[in-house]
Amino acid sequence: MGDARTLAGLADEIEIISRVYERVFDVPRSDDWLVLKLHEEVGELTQAYLARSGRSRDRGEDAAAVDAAFRAELADVLGMLLLVARRFDVDLDAEVQRKWFRWRHLVEPQDEEGVRR
Repeated sequence: MGDARTLAGLADEIEIISRVYERVFDVPRSDDWLVLKLHEEVGELTQAYLARSGRSRDRGEDAAAVDAAFRAELADVLGMLLLVARRFDVDLDAEVQRKWFRWRHLVEPQDEEGVRR
């Protein structure tokens, strides 16, 4: 089992579950399937966001159920993103460092207020 405390470890764990999904539901996990499934999950996250913000058709769910659906879709998007990165051999830890954390030198104290726990 991978170390689920890192993105690579989490991706390894999700890969195992995704292989179970492929076996149980007989869905070949091709490159196209992975990218298109990520797109589908982003669409479902958008729907859940619209429901959470009161901008979609009322489906009779209470606030807790709407919130739970939003959280679940975030997890689905993250999972599919990790699977896509893993399939195409992208080191997300390194890419986040390169793309986002190159701005770290500009952080001021007010930027961190309320973030660190």
